[in-house]
Amino acid sequence: MPSSAPALAHQPQYALVAQRLMDDIASGRYPVGSLLPAELDLCTQFGVSRHTMREAIRRLLERGLVTRQRGIGTTVKSNRIENRYVQTTAKIADLPRYVEDTRLVTTQAEDVIADEALAAVLKCPPGQRWVKVTGFRHVNKGKLPMALTDIYISAAYGGIRKLIGTMKVPVYTMLEKQYSLTIVEVQQEISATIIGAVDAKRLSVKPGSAGLVVTRRYLNDNDHTIEVAVNLHPADRFSYSMSMRLQVPSGANA
Repeated sequence: MPSSAPALAHQPQYALVAQRLMDDIASGRYPVGSLLPAELDLCTQFGVSRHTMREAIRRLLERGLVTRQRGIGTTVKSNRIENRYVQTTAKIADLPRYVEDTRLVTTQAEDVIADEALAAVLKCPPGQRWVKVTGFRHVNKGKLPMALTDIYISAAYGGIRKLIGTMKVPVYTMLEKQYSLTIVEVQQEISATIIGAVDAKRLSVKPGSAGLVVTRRYLNDNDHTIEVAVNLHPADRFSYSMSMRLQVPSGANA
């Protein structure tokens, strides 16, 4: 059989750690009902950061292999991946097309140092330097913005700031072309929020209106976050939809 080493070499580090933990669970090293070692102990075992280990554990959670409970830890739930329902993660090329279907009007670009609050959003250490580009997204020629957008670029790639908003292509595409890097993963979070007075004025909505915050983090093949885009949408100007399809195992109807 051909070696799988080349394929594994191109996976992010957390994926490799997750696969090793899956193998350990399948082999019985961590039986069903047992606890995985504490997060810091696993970090020491694999020589990785806490962020990398948390992403690896997240993969196990998504596959139904473990559960997590505050004060107890990570418990092995199953030694077989739950694969009846598959929530398909879109390919990077299949990201929501509103980047291409809207126009970004930038209003400001500046260097920022992440404080505690911003570091929590960007998932980076406090004190890290970023380039922040602020703007509004509009649908076609609409006057009211569909989103207030903050784009954060890792400081080493800050030279891209002058191109943002000048072309109707995603920022990560510009980064890939300008710096010969590859974005291998996009992490997306969607949360509900109440729009504060300052942002409400900028978005032309009433203070206290409902909104959606869509945060996307773009990671390269070294598992480093290169870009973070935070979009604040008034609830009545944006919706997000997805579909999930039942995957029938081959031979199930035989």
